[in-house]
Amino acid sequence: MTVIGVMPADMRLFVKRGSLTGKPADLWRPFAFGEAQRTARGRFMSAIARLKPGVRLEEAQSQLSTIAGSLEAERPQFNKGWGALVVPMHRELSGDIRPALLVLSGAVGFVLLIACANVANLLLARGATRQREIAIRNALGAAQFRVVRQLLTESLVLCVLGGALGLLVAQWSLAGLLAISPVDLADLGPIHLSYPVLAFTALVSLATAIVCGFAPAFEGSRASVQEALKDGSRQVGSGLRHRRIRQAFVVAEIALAVVLLVGAGLMLRSFGTLSRVNPGFNAHNVLTVRVTVPGTRYPDDATRVEFFSSLVARLAAIPGVESAGAISFLPLAGSGAATGFRIVGEPEPQAGQEPVTDVRVADTGYFRTLNVPLLRGRLFSEREMREKSNVVVINDALARRYFPGADPLGKSLIINMTDPNVPTEIVGVVADVKYADLATEARAMTYWPHPQLAYSAMTVTLRATSDPAMLGPVVEREVRGLDRDQPVSDVRTMDQWVSRTLSQARFSSTLLTTFAGLALMLAAIGIYGVMSYAVSQRTPEIGIRLALGAESRDILGMIVGNAARLAGLGLAIGIVLALALSRTLTSLLYETAGTDPVTFAVVVGVLGAVALVASYFPARRASRIPPVDALRYQ
Repeated sequence: MTVIGVMPADMRLFVKRGSLTGKPADLWRPFAFGEAQRTARGRFMSAIARLKPGVRLEEAQSQLSTIAGSLEAERPQFNKGWGALVVPMHRELSGDIRPALLVLSGAVGFVLLIACANVANLLLARGATRQREIAIRNALGAAQFRVVRQLLTESLVLCVLGGALGLLVAQWSLAGLLAISPVDLADLGPIHLSYPVLAFTALVSLATAIVCGFAPAFEGSRASVQEALKDGSRQVGSGLRHRRIRQAFVVAEIALAVVLLVGAGLMLRSFGTLSRVNPGFNAHNVLTVRVTVPGTRYPDDATRVEFFSSLVARLAAIPGVESAGAISFLPLAGSGAATGFRIVGEPEPQAGQEPVTDVRVADTGYFRTLNVPLLRGRLFSEREMREKSNVVVINDALARRYFPGADPLGKSLIINMTDPNVPTEIVGVVADVKYADLATEARAMTYWPHPQLAYSAMTVTLRATSDPAMLGPVVEREVRGLDRDQPVSDVRTMDQWVSRTLSQARFSSTLLTTFAGLALMLAAIGIYGVMSYAVSQRTPEIGIRLALGAESRDILGMIVGNAARLAGLGLAIGIVLALALSRTLTSLLYETAGTDPVTFAVVVGVLGAVALVASYFPARRASRIPPVDALRYQ
């Protein structure tokens, strides 16, 4: 298994070898990192290694924790409290999507169960109409096992045909699923229906056939020969046991539909809340371009600072560009740097208890381009953008947490990012910006001018007067005007970055809402089918009631009332299930309670209304049956 270990920069990069029974020094073979590459400070490295076959992830984590402990003992002031984390490569690339996949898998299972209940109800009704035929087979000597086998075979044919149709629908909808996927799966290779998927579909179809067909087949095979051959045997299927089984299926459908609708409602409310979060900047009409200059052509701080300073000036002069700037790590782009710091003039914190700040390198144009408000003080001056000056701009979160009730301007911080570390004066405070994602509270942030920490990789930002995507080729041309061999990457609008951070929530909400819609439709079909069949079986009874003076509204109320009782029982059971399963969704929700009363009320109202509408049409048809025709119905 491929793993990524996140470790301090002064740890060497190791490749696994040998047995886990030896000492750590025997288990890991170091790469050739020279002294020039090893620094006493900074945490920006990730190690990639491949585990020996048969070695578990927990064992590798234990070994890395031992190494991290030795580094902590070697440099306690810097490494106290810092460790190493081992995670699978696929999780590092795709994120922790396991909770979302479990919820979606559960939704698929619920839809399948609702469909099974519908099919079983239809097969029960069909079996009831064939009880005379089955009774004759029994009278002629057919064994119960042969009858059950025949009925199961018929349901198997239906389920296999349904599975084949489902595969066609899956193939047709594959492109749409990839388009809304939160991970760019196309980069991993061509995506198609594989043999394991086909085998799984065949297995599910077979299991569905057995689940859907067993109860109808067993019930149908138990037909009484005497009762079935009597006059009026068309009503054999309306026995109490059959009605209860069909009604139980309808109650189960409604209960499962409630769970799915509640889940979809919670996800939609959470997604709506998340999409309205203020990221702290104005993303509209902003283009971003990542530029990384090679160390061979730009070997020192001065050349790197000059390149990016010239590039920003050239881009700001492009017609249609309002402003331009640069930053080391773009908000919502999934990367960044953080380290410990201390406030000059305050007692030095104990090892491992230093406050931590995110660190960004930026210029004044970046704040203006993204419309990040300046709350106090000033931004960087032109001189500070040309030569090293020990100044820093902090965000409001850092000011509130570490300078409560005091003015941070003029105070100094020692940030552990350079060697040696020197005090940097706070000259300004800007508003908080969401950097990790929209759901995470803004952390303490410090911004340095580029000469203070001359990064070789920067993201250039441009605010355009119209569609910023049109400026992509122009930006590339300007970059090559400075260096004809210099490539660019990640040419995207800021709106695309914001949309990307919402992609997983959008994907989960879309799929869960789709499944909930299917569940609602299947539940409505199930209620309609059961009520329609009940009306057809009770036609003579309805005729007698009408002949004895019952009004049409009485018949209408009787049928709808029966459906309302089934729906009420299903809704009650579904609410209990939804409350029990609400914890499963909690990790996927943003500022939305898993027991949100508004969502539950809307679901009960919608599903109750659908149940009443689905039962109204059969009830209306029953209330209009002429009594003479009803009494003649045999």
